[in-house]
Amino acid sequence: MDKKKHILVVGLGYRTGLASANFLAGKGFAVTVCDMKSRDELMPVINKLDRNVHVIAGNQDPSILKNDFNEIILSPGVPQSIPLIQEAKNKGIPVLSEIELAYRHCTSHIVGITGTDGKSTTTMLTAHCLKAAGFDAHPCGNIGIPYVSIVDSLKKDSIAVIELSSFQLETIHTFTPDVAILTNLTPDHLDRYNSLEDYFAAKMNIAKNQDSGDYFIVNSDDEFIATHLPALKATRYSFSLQKEADCYFNGGGIYCTLDGRQQLIARADGLKILGLHNVQNAMAAILATLSLGKKIGRDINFKALEDALYSFEGLPHRVQMVGNFEGRAFINDSKATTVGAVIMALKSISGNVILIMGGRAKGDDYSRLKNYLKGKVIGLVLIGETKDEFAVLFNDIPHFKAHSMEDAVIKAMKLSTEGDTVLLSPACASFDMYKNYEERGNDFIEIVKRLKQGQLRWM
Repeated sequence: MDKKKHILVVGLGYRTGLASANFLAGKGFAVTVCDMKSRDELMPVINKLDRNVHVIAGNQDPSILKNDFNEIILSPGVPQSIPLIQEAKNKGIPVLSEIELAYRHCTSHIVGITGTDGKSTTTMLTAHCLKAAGFDAHPCGNIGIPYVSIVDSLKKDSIAVIELSSFQLETIHTFTPDVAILTNLTPDHLDRYNSLEDYFAAKMNIAKNQDSGDYFIVNSDDEFIATHLPALKATRYSFSLQKEADCYFNGGGIYCTLDGRQQLIARADGLKILGLHNVQNAMAAILATLSLGKKIGRDINFKALEDALYSFEGLPHRVQMVGNFEGRAFINDSKATTVGAVIMALKSISGNVILIMGGRAKGDDYSRLKNYLKGKVIGLVLIGETKDEFAVLFNDIPHFKAHSMEDAVIKAMKLSTEGDTVLLSPACASFDMYKNYEERGNDFIEIVKRLKQGQLRWM
Protein backbone atom coordinates (compact mmCIF):
# COMPACT_ATOMS: atom_id res chain seq x y z
CA MET A 1 0.00 0.00 0.00
CA ASP A 2 1.13 3.53 -0.80
CA LYS A 3 1.49 5.42 2.47
CA LYS A 4 0.07 8.53 0.83
CA LYS A 5 -3.31 6.84 0.54
CA HIS A 6 -6.29 8.10 2.50
CA ILE A 7 -8.12 5.12 3.95
CA LEU A 8 -11.61 4.95 5.44
CA VAL A 9 -12.40 2.36 8.12
CA VAL A 10 -16.15 1.72 8.23
CA GLY A 11 -17.32 0.51 11.62
CA LEU A 12 -15.46 1.32 14.83
CA GLY A 13 -15.49 -1.30 17.56
CA TYR A 14 -13.15 -2.54 20.28
CA ARG A 15 -11.78 -5.23 18.01
CA THR A 16 -11.62 -5.06 14.23
CA GLY A 17 -12.28 -1.36 13.59
CA LEU A 18 -9.97 -0.17 16.35
CA ALA A 19 -7.19 -2.59 15.41
CA SER A 20 -7.41 -1.74 11.70
CA ALA A 21 -7.35 2.03 12.27
CA ASN A 22 -4.41 1.91 14.66
CA PHE A 23 -2.48 -0.47 12.40
CA LEU A 24 -2.91 1.82 9.40
CA ALA A 25 -2.07 4.95 11.37
CA GLY A 26 1.03 3.23 12.68
CA LYS A 27 2.10 2.61 9.09
CA GLY A 28 1.77 6.31 8.29
CA PHE A 29 -1.49 6.26 6.31
CA ALA A 30 -4.09 9.02 6.54
CA VAL A 31 -6.95 7.29 8.33
CA THR A 32 -10.59 8.21 8.91
CA VAL A 33 -13.10 6.02 10.74
CA CYS A 34 -16.88 6.35 10.59
CA ASP A 35 -19.60 4.74 12.66
CA MET A 36 -23.35 5.16 13.12
CA LYS A 37 -22.95 5.47 16.90
CA SER A 38 -22.68 8.92 18.48
CA ARG A 39 -19.34 10.31 19.64
CA ASP A 40 -20.43 9.86 23.26
CA GLU A 41 -21.19 6.18 22.64
CA LEU A 42 -17.86 5.74 20.87
CA MET A 43 -15.69 7.57 23.41
CA PRO A 44 -14.39 4.40 25.16
CA VAL A 45 -13.08 3.22 21.77
CA ILE A 46 -12.00 6.67 20.55
CA ASN A 47 -9.82 6.96 23.65
CA LYS A 48 -7.86 3.94 22.40
CA LEU A 49 -7.39 5.29 18.87
CA ASP A 50 -4.15 6.68 17.50
CA ARG A 51 -4.40 10.47 17.89
CA ASN A 52 -3.91 10.96 14.15
CA VAL A 53 -7.08 9.05 13.24
CA HIS A 54 -10.01 11.29 12.22
CA VAL A 55 -13.40 10.17 13.57
CA ILE A 56 -16.78 10.71 11.91
CA ALA A 57 -19.45 9.74 14.46
CA GLY A 58 -23.16 9.24 13.91
CA ASN A 59 -22.81 9.11 10.13
CA GLN A 60 -22.22 6.53 7.41
CA ASP A 61 -23.75 8.57 4.62
CA PRO A 62 -22.29 8.29 1.08
CA SER A 63 -21.46 11.99 1.26
CA ILE A 64 -18.44 10.97 3.36
CA LEU A 65 -16.82 9.80 0.13
CA LYS A 66 -16.31 13.40 -1.04
CA ASN A 67 -13.03 13.18 0.92
CA ASP A 68 -11.56 11.09 -1.93
CA PHE A 69 -10.63 7.90 -0.12
CA ASN A 70 -8.36 5.47 -1.94
CA GLU A 71 -9.48 2.35 -0.07
CA ILE A 72 -12.09 1.27 2.46
CA ILE A 73 -11.61 -1.26 5.25
CA LEU A 74 -15.02 -2.71 6.08
CA SER A 75 -15.56 -4.09 9.58
CA PRO A 76 -17.33 -7.48 9.49
CA GLY A 77 -20.38 -6.29 11.42
CA VAL A 78 -21.23 -3.76 8.68
CA PRO A 79 -23.00 -5.27 5.63
CA GLN A 80 -21.87 -4.38 2.13
CA SER A 81 -25.46 -3.43 1.32
CA ILE A 82 -25.32 -0.05 3.09
CA PRO A 83 -25.47 2.94 0.70
CA LEU A 84 -21.96 4.11 1.64
CA ILE A 85 -20.37 0.87 0.46
CA GLN A 86 -22.57 0.62 -2.63
CA GLU A 87 -21.57 4.15 -3.64
CA ALA A 88 -17.90 3.35 -2.99
CA LYS A 89 -18.14 0.39 -5.36
CA ASN A 90 -19.85 2.58 -7.95
CA LYS A 91 -16.91 4.95 -7.69
CA GLY A 92 -14.43 2.09 -8.06
CA ILE A 93 -13.02 2.46 -4.54
CA PRO A 94 -11.62 -0.92 -3.36
CA VAL A 95 -13.42 -2.35 -0.32
CA LEU A 96 -11.28 -4.69 1.79
CA SER A 97 -11.74 -6.73 4.92
CA GLU A 98 -9.35 -6.48 7.85
CA ILE A 99 -8.27 -10.00 6.89
CA GLU A 100 -7.19 -8.80 3.44
CA LEU A 101 -5.44 -5.79 4.96
CA ALA A 102 -3.41 -7.93 7.36
CA TYR A 103 -2.60 -10.50 4.66
CA ARG A 104 -0.95 -7.82 2.52
CA HIS A 105 1.51 -7.23 5.36
CA CYS A 106 2.01 -10.87 6.37
CA THR A 107 4.91 -13.17 5.48
CA SER A 108 4.02 -16.11 7.74
CA HIS A 109 2.18 -19.36 6.97
CA ILE A 110 -1.61 -19.37 7.38
CA VAL A 111 -4.24 -21.89 8.46
CA GLY A 112 -7.73 -20.50 7.83
CA ILE A 113 -10.81 -21.99 9.48
CA THR A 114 -14.43 -21.32 8.56
CA GLY A 115 -17.82 -23.05 8.75
CA THR A 116 -21.02 -22.52 10.69
CA ASP A 117 -20.19 -24.31 13.94
CA GLY A 118 -16.97 -25.43 15.59
CA LYS A 119 -14.74 -22.68 14.18
CA SER A 120 -13.43 -21.37 17.50
CA THR A 121 -12.74 -24.77 19.03
CA THR A 122 -11.06 -25.97 15.83
CA THR A 123 -8.98 -22.79 15.66
CA MET A 124 -7.71 -23.09 19.22
CA LEU A 125 -7.21 -26.86 18.99
CA THR A 126 -5.31 -26.54 15.71
CA ALA A 127 -3.01 -23.90 17.23
CA HIS A 128 -2.57 -26.15 20.28
CA CYS A 129 -1.60 -29.13 18.09
CA LEU A 130 0.75 -27.05 15.95
CA LYS A 131 2.52 -25.73 19.05
CA ALA A 132 2.93 -29.29 20.33
CA ALA A 133 4.45 -30.18 16.96
CA GLY A 134 7.04 -27.43 17.40
CA PHE A 135 5.47 -24.64 15.34
CA ASP A 136 5.24 -20.99 16.40
CA ALA A 137 1.44 -20.92 16.09
CA HIS A 138 -0.80 -17.92 16.88
CA PRO A 139 -4.62 -18.22 17.02
CA CYS A 140 -6.43 -15.07 15.89
CA GLY A 141 -9.33 -13.74 13.83
CA ASN A 142 -12.98 -14.12 14.75
CA ILE A 143 -12.04 -15.60 18.15
CA GLY A 144 -11.55 -12.00 19.34
CA ILE A 145 -7.92 -11.31 18.40
CA PRO A 146 -7.86 -9.35 15.13
CA TYR A 147 -5.39 -10.80 12.63
CA VAL A 148 -4.13 -7.29 11.90
CA SER A 149 -3.26 -6.78 15.58
CA ILE A 150 -0.63 -9.57 15.54
CA VAL A 151 0.61 -9.53 11.96
CA ASP A 152 3.67 -7.37 12.70
CA SER A 153 4.81 -9.79 15.41
CA LEU A 154 4.67 -12.86 13.16
CA LYS A 155 7.95 -14.25 11.79
CA LYS A 156 8.44 -15.92 8.43
CA ASP A 157 8.15 -19.39 9.98
CA SER A 158 5.23 -18.47 12.26
CA ILE A 159 1.72 -19.84 11.70
CA ALA A 160 -1.32 -17.58 11.87
CA VAL A 161 -4.29 -19.81 12.72
CA ILE A 162 -7.25 -17.64 11.75
CA GLU A 163 -10.92 -18.16 12.55
CA LEU A 164 -12.84 -16.65 9.63
CA SER A 165 -16.51 -15.71 9.57
CA SER A 166 -18.46 -15.39 6.34
CA PHE A 167 -18.60 -11.63 6.98
CA GLN A 168 -14.81 -11.42 7.05
CA LEU A 169 -14.50 -13.50 3.89
CA GLU A 170 -16.91 -11.37 1.85
CA THR A 171 -14.29 -8.74 1.04
CA ILE A 172 -11.04 -10.66 0.57
CA HIS A 173 -9.20 -10.30 -2.74
CA THR A 174 -5.78 -11.95 -2.57
CA PHE A 175 -5.91 -13.66 0.85
CA THR A 176 -4.71 -17.27 0.53
CA PRO A 177 -4.33 -19.75 3.40
CA ASP A 178 -1.79 -22.56 3.07
CA VAL A 179 -4.40 -24.78 4.72
CA ALA A 180 -8.14 -24.06 4.72
CA ILE A 181 -10.76 -25.86 6.84
CA LEU A 182 -14.52 -25.94 6.27
CA THR A 183 -16.03 -27.43 9.44
CA ASN A 184 -19.67 -27.70 8.28
CA LEU A 185 -22.47 -25.63 6.74
CA THR A 186 -25.93 -25.14 8.24
CA PRO A 187 -28.39 -22.24 7.91
CA ASP A 188 -27.08 -19.14 9.66
CA HIS A 189 -27.09 -15.37 9.16
CA LEU A 190 -29.99 -15.65 6.74
CA ASP A 191 -30.98 -12.21 7.98
CA ARG A 192 -27.90 -11.01 6.04
CA TYR A 193 -27.79 -13.44 3.11
CA ASN A 194 -30.51 -14.03 0.52
CA SER A 195 -30.10 -17.80 0.63
CA LEU A 196 -28.07 -20.66 2.05
CA GLU A 197 -26.24 -20.76 -1.28
CA ASP A 198 -25.18 -17.10 -0.87
CA TYR A 199 -23.95 -17.83 2.65
CA PHE A 200 -21.98 -20.84 1.36
CA ALA A 201 -20.47 -18.77 -1.45
CA ALA A 202 -19.12 -16.30 1.13
CA LYS A 203 -17.60 -19.17 3.11
CA MET A 204 -15.99 -20.64 0.01
CA ASN A 205 -14.04 -17.43 -0.60
CA ILE A 206 -11.55 -19.02 1.77
CA ALA A 207 -10.42 -21.29 -1.10
CA LYS A 208 -10.77 -19.02 -4.12
CA ASN A 209 -7.07 -18.09 -4.31
CA GLN A 210 -5.62 -21.48 -3.32
CA ASP A 211 -3.59 -23.51 -5.80
CA SER A 212 -2.35 -27.10 -6.05
CA GLY A 213 0.32 -26.52 -3.42
CA ASP A 214 -2.31 -25.65 -0.80
CA TYR A 215 -4.69 -27.85 1.20
CA PHE A 216 -8.46 -27.76 1.69
CA ILE A 217 -9.94 -29.81 4.54
CA VAL A 218 -13.66 -30.54 4.51
CA ASN A 219 -16.33 -32.35 6.53
CA SER A 220 -17.51 -35.10 4.17
CA ASP A 221 -20.50 -35.91 6.41
CA ASP A 222 -22.13 -32.57 5.63
CA GLU A 223 -24.83 -33.17 3.00
CA PHE A 224 -25.06 -29.57 1.81
CA ILE A 225 -21.31 -29.32 1.29
CA ALA A 226 -21.23 -32.69 -0.47
CA THR A 227 -23.75 -31.50 -3.06
CA HIS A 228 -22.50 -27.91 -3.46
CA LEU A 229 -18.72 -28.02 -3.14
CA PRO A 230 -17.19 -26.60 -6.33
CA ALA A 231 -14.06 -27.85 -8.06
CA LEU A 232 -10.96 -26.94 -6.08
CA LYS A 233 -7.37 -26.26 -7.13
CA ALA A 234 -6.06 -27.16 -3.68
CA THR A 235 -5.34 -30.71 -2.52
CA ARG A 236 -8.49 -31.87 -0.76
CA TYR A 237 -8.59 -33.93 2.45
CA SER A 238 -11.78 -35.02 4.21
CA PHE A 239 -12.85 -36.14 7.67
CA SER A 240 -15.85 -38.25 8.63
CA LEU A 241 -17.66 -39.84 11.56
CA GLN A 242 -19.55 -42.25 9.34
CA LYS A 243 -17.29 -43.56 6.60
CA GLU A 244 -13.70 -43.93 5.59
CA ALA A 245 -11.98 -40.67 4.75
CA ASP A 246 -8.52 -39.18 5.09
CA CYS A 247 -9.32 -38.89 8.80
CA TYR A 248 -12.18 -40.96 10.19
CA PHE A 249 -13.78 -42.22 13.40
CA ASN A 250 -14.20 -45.93 14.01
CA GLY A 251 -14.72 -47.96 17.19
CA GLY A 252 -13.84 -45.01 19.39
CA GLY A 253 -10.59 -44.35 17.56
CA ILE A 254 -9.57 -41.43 15.34
CA TYR A 255 -7.58 -42.69 12.36
CA CYS A 256 -5.72 -41.08 9.46
CA THR A 257 -5.02 -42.76 6.12
CA LEU A 258 -2.68 -40.21 4.58
CA ASP A 259 0.13 -41.67 2.46
CA GLY A 260 -1.86 -44.88 2.01
CA ARG A 261 -1.40 -46.27 5.53
CA GLN A 262 -3.77 -46.38 8.46
CA GLN A 263 -2.57 -44.58 11.58
CA LEU A 264 -4.40 -44.48 14.93
CA ILE A 265 -3.99 -40.90 16.13
CA ALA A 266 -6.03 -40.83 19.35
CA ARG A 267 -8.95 -42.35 21.25
CA ALA A 268 -12.08 -40.23 21.61
CA ASP A 269 -12.52 -41.20 25.26
CA GLY A 270 -9.18 -39.53 25.97
CA LEU A 271 -10.41 -36.12 24.82
CA LYS A 272 -11.46 -33.61 27.46
CA ILE A 273 -13.87 -31.95 25.03
CA LEU A 274 -17.28 -33.66 24.90
CA GLY A 275 -19.37 -34.86 22.00
CA LEU A 276 -19.10 -36.18 18.47
CA HIS A 277 -18.89 -32.64 17.10
CA ASN A 278 -15.64 -32.26 19.01
CA VAL A 279 -14.37 -35.49 17.47
CA GLN A 280 -14.99 -33.77 14.13
CA ASN A 281 -13.15 -30.67 15.34
CA ALA A 282 -10.24 -32.88 16.45
CA MET A 283 -10.10 -34.57 13.05
CA ALA A 284 -9.98 -31.20 11.29
CA ALA A 285 -7.14 -30.06 13.58
CA ILE A 286 -5.23 -33.29 12.95
CA LEU A 287 -5.49 -32.92 9.17
CA ALA A 288 -4.48 -29.25 9.36
CA THR A 289 -1.37 -30.11 11.37
CA LEU A 290 -0.36 -32.93 9.05
CA SER A 291 -1.12 -30.87 5.93
CA LEU A 292 1.00 -27.97 7.07
CA GLY A 293 3.81 -30.37 7.88
CA LYS A 294 3.58 -31.69 4.33
CA LYS A 295 3.59 -28.23 2.80
CA ILE A 296 6.70 -27.01 4.57
CA GLY A 297 8.48 -30.38 4.67
CA ARG A 298 8.39 -31.04 8.40
CA ASP A 299 7.61 -34.46 9.91
CA ILE A 300 4.95 -34.45 12.64
CA ASN A 301 5.55 -36.43 15.81
CA PHE A 302 2.37 -38.51 16.26
CA LYS A 303 2.92 -38.97 20.02
CA ALA A 304 3.16 -35.20 20.49
CA LEU A 305 0.01 -34.78 18.40
CA GLU A 306 -1.84 -37.37 20.49
CA ASP A 307 -0.75 -35.73 23.75
CA ALA A 308 -1.89 -32.34 22.45
CA LEU A 309 -5.35 -33.70 21.65
CA TYR A 310 -5.67 -35.18 25.13
CA SER A 311 -4.46 -32.07 26.93
CA PHE A 312 -6.75 -29.56 25.18
CA GLU A 313 -9.24 -28.23 27.74
CA GLY A 314 -11.77 -26.77 25.32
CA LEU A 315 -13.32 -23.30 25.28
CA PRO A 316 -15.91 -21.70 27.57
CA HIS A 317 -19.56 -21.61 26.50
CA ARG A 318 -19.28 -24.67 24.26
CA VAL A 319 -20.91 -27.72 25.91
CA GLN A 320 -19.15 -26.58 29.09
CA MET A 321 -19.91 -28.51 32.28
CA VAL A 322 -20.82 -25.97 34.94
CA GLY A 323 -21.57 -28.30 37.84
CA ASN A 324 -24.21 -30.37 39.59
CA PHE A 325 -27.02 -29.48 41.98
CA GLU A 326 -29.71 -31.70 43.48
CA GLY A 327 -28.78 -34.46 41.04
CA ARG A 328 -29.04 -32.23 37.96
CA ALA A 329 -26.08 -31.52 35.67
CA PHE A 330 -25.81 -27.97 34.29
CA ILE A 331 -24.17 -27.39 30.90
CA ASN A 332 -23.40 -24.00 29.37
CA ASP A 333 -23.55 -24.02 25.57
CA SER A 334 -24.25 -20.32 25.09
CA LYS A 335 -22.11 -20.26 21.92
CA ALA A 336 -24.77 -22.44 20.24
CA THR A 337 -26.49 -19.76 18.18
CA THR A 338 -27.62 -22.09 15.36
CA VAL A 339 -29.90 -25.10 15.06
CA GLY A 340 -26.94 -27.25 14.02
CA ALA A 341 -25.00 -26.39 17.18
CA VAL A 342 -27.98 -27.29 19.39
CA ILE A 343 -28.36 -30.62 17.60
CA MET A 344 -24.69 -31.41 18.23
CA ALA A 345 -25.04 -30.50 21.91
CA LEU A 346 -28.08 -32.77 22.31
CA LYS A 347 -26.19 -35.64 20.66
CA SER A 348 -23.40 -35.14 23.19
CA ILE A 349 -25.62 -35.64 26.25
CA SER A 350 -27.04 -38.92 27.52
CA GLY A 351 -30.30 -38.99 29.44
CA ASN A 352 -33.14 -36.49 29.65
CA VAL A 353 -32.58 -32.80 28.96
CA ILE A 354 -34.28 -29.60 30.09
CA LEU A 355 -33.35 -27.16 27.34
CA ILE A 356 -33.09 -23.39 27.89
CA MET A 357 -33.51 -21.92 24.44
CA GLY A 358 -34.30 -18.65 22.68
CA GLY A 359 -32.99 -15.18 21.94
CA ARG A 360 -32.79 -13.12 18.77
CA ALA A 361 -33.65 -15.13 15.64
CA LYS A 362 -31.09 -15.34 12.83
CA GLY A 363 -33.35 -16.44 9.99
CA ASP A 364 -32.94 -20.18 10.64
CA ASP A 365 -35.65 -22.80 10.16
CA TYR A 366 -36.15 -23.72 13.81
CA SER A 367 -38.69 -26.40 12.96
CA ARG A 368 -35.65 -28.53 12.05
CA LEU A 369 -35.17 -29.05 15.77
CA LYS A 370 -38.45 -30.87 16.30
CA ASN A 371 -37.21 -34.36 15.48
CA TYR A 372 -34.12 -33.93 17.64
CA LEU A 373 -36.09 -32.73 20.68
CA LYS A 374 -38.48 -35.69 20.68
CA GLY A 375 -37.53 -38.37 23.17
CA LYS A 376 -34.58 -36.31 24.40
CA VAL A 377 -35.87 -32.97 25.66
CA ILE A 378 -38.53 -33.50 28.32
CA GLY A 379 -38.96 -29.79 29.03
CA LEU A 380 -38.24 -26.40 27.47
CA VAL A 381 -37.58 -23.08 29.14
CA LEU A 382 -37.95 -20.31 26.57
CA ILE A 383 -36.19 -16.94 26.80
CA GLY A 384 -35.75 -13.79 24.75
CA GLU A 385 -37.53 -12.41 21.71
CA THR A 386 -38.38 -15.83 20.29
CA LYS A 387 -40.08 -17.26 23.37
CA ASP A 388 -43.63 -16.73 22.08
CA GLU A 389 -42.75 -18.08 18.63
CA PHE A 390 -41.03 -21.13 20.12
CA ALA A 391 -43.92 -21.76 22.51
CA VAL A 392 -46.16 -22.27 19.46
CA LEU A 393 -43.59 -24.14 17.39
CA PHE A 394 -42.73 -26.63 20.16
CA ASN A 395 -46.14 -26.74 21.86
CA ASP A 396 -46.06 -30.54 22.17
CA ILE A 397 -43.23 -30.34 24.72
CA PRO A 398 -43.86 -29.14 28.30
CA HIS A 399 -42.51 -25.61 28.52
CA PHE A 400 -42.25 -22.43 30.54
CA LYS A 401 -41.56 -18.90 29.36
CA ALA A 402 -38.94 -17.06 31.40
CA HIS A 403 -38.39 -13.30 31.68
CA SER A 404 -34.71 -13.55 32.67
CA MET A 405 -31.89 -16.10 32.90
CA GLU A 406 -32.41 -16.38 36.65
CA ASP A 407 -36.09 -17.11 36.08
CA ALA A 408 -35.09 -19.65 33.41
CA VAL A 409 -32.81 -21.57 35.78
CA ILE A 410 -35.50 -21.64 38.48
CA LYS A 411 -38.09 -22.92 36.01
CA ALA A 412 -35.62 -25.51 34.69
CA MET A 413 -35.22 -26.82 38.22
CA LYS A 414 -39.00 -27.14 38.53
CA LEU A 415 -39.29 -29.01 35.21
CA SER A 416 -36.42 -31.37 35.99
CA THR A 417 -35.85 -34.31 38.28
CA GLU A 418 -32.75 -36.03 39.63
CA GLY A 419 -30.60 -37.40 36.80
CA ASP A 420 -31.65 -34.78 34.24
CA THR A 421 -29.35 -32.31 32.48
CA VAL A 422 -30.18 -28.61 32.31
CA LEU A 423 -28.69 -27.37 29.04
CA LEU A 424 -28.39 -23.73 27.96
CA SER A 425 -28.18 -24.06 24.17
CA PRO A 426 -30.13 -21.10 22.79
CA ALA A 427 -30.11 -21.64 18.98
CA CYS A 428 -30.29 -17.84 18.73
CA ALA A 429 -28.15 -14.74 19.02
CA SER A 430 -27.89 -13.06 22.42
CA PHE A 431 -28.32 -9.40 21.49
CA ASP A 432 -31.90 -9.06 22.74
CA MET A 433 -30.75 -9.69 26.33
CA TYR A 434 -26.94 -9.48 26.39
CA LYS A 435 -23.95 -7.86 24.69
CA ASN A 436 -22.76 -11.22 23.38
CA TYR A 437 -22.95 -14.96 23.95
CA GLU A 438 -20.10 -14.77 26.50
CA GLU A 439 -22.08 -12.45 28.75
CA ARG A 440 -25.11 -14.75 28.40
CA GLY A 441 -23.06 -17.81 29.33
CA ASN A 442 -21.35 -16.10 32.24
CA ASP A 443 -24.74 -15.03 33.60
CA PHE A 444 -25.90 -18.64 33.45
CA ILE A 445 -22.73 -19.83 35.22
CA GLU A 446 -23.12 -17.23 37.98
CA ILE A 447 -26.79 -18.11 38.54
CA VAL A 448 -25.97 -21.83 38.81
CA LYS A 449 -23.23 -20.94 41.28
CA ARG A 450 -25.72 -18.97 43.41
CA LEU A 451 -28.15 -21.89 43.19
CA LYS A 452 -25.49 -24.32 44.46
CA GLN A 453 -24.53 -21.96 47.30
CA GLY A 454 -28.15 -21.68 48.47
CA GLN A 455 -28.38 -18.00 47.52
CA LEU A 456 -31.14 -18.60 44.96
CA ARG A 457 -34.43 -20.10 46.07
CA TRP A 458 -36.20 -22.27 43.53
CA MET A 459 -38.89 -24.11 45.54
